Amino acid sequence: MKKKICLIGGSGILGKYYAEQLSKKHEVHVADIGLKNEQKSNNLYTYYLNIDNEKKIESFFYKNKNKPFDILINNSALTTEMAMKTIKSKDKKDIFSTEVFDQTIKINLRGIFLCCKYFIKHHHKKKIDQRVINIGTIYALHSPHHEIYKNENFFSSISYSASKAGLIGLSKWLATKYAKEKTNFNIISPAGVFNNQTKSFIKKYKKLIPKNKMASQNQIYSAIEFLVSKNSDYVVGQNIYIDGGFTSW
Repeated sequence: MKKKICLIGGSGILGKYYAEQLSKKHEVHVADIGLKNEQKSNNLYTYYLNIDNEKKIESFFYKNKNKPFDILINNSALTTEMAMKTIKSKDKKDIFSTEVFDQTIKINLRGIFLCCKYFIKHHHKKKIDQRVINIGTIYALHSPHHEIYKNENFFSSISYSASKAGLIGLSKWLATKYAKEKTNFNIISPAGVFNNQTKSFIKKYKKLIPKNKMASQNQIYSAIEFLVSKNSDYVVGQNIYIDGGFTSW
């Protein structure tokens, strides 16, 4: 059955893939700070949206309320790589940067909270089967192996882990609140996705994964495809790891 899907965060390596795959079967509305406003291509609509701005978030959901979204996917996040590009400090690898911490929490936790808030306010219908899928990370409840980031040009951010850990609590709270009203909240937590990382990093990372390889876009998308489907209607408040066995050690 064709659904009307809202994807928040659709300009990154995974977001683009989610949008392309979902639009093959559904009507997909993608909102992201990296997209142009109201572009349409077949089943795909794009909008500019900065989830740092509460008024803009409410306006986005309000103007679409006459034809409610069936599904909300919150994929937007300030990643470590993005933070390193914007940080003002001379030390780009300052793990205790207050600037990075505040901005990461503001986007990754507060921003997603606001998207959930206004989805519920303007789109939640008690008689319609609706879903909210939040995107987390294996590093929310499991620490990274810090040594694999030595001598690399990026690092694992404490701010990112903290924000995504908060997202799990947010998702479970909302899941129990709205399950009886036919709106299911769940979260998926991916492992690292191959994205042209250095050979040295990939070699180190693979040793931590029982599958001995990084994830592909399609492997992460498979969880979204399941949670969008009717087959997942009894899955409520779950944090689903797509990690090649990382969290099973």
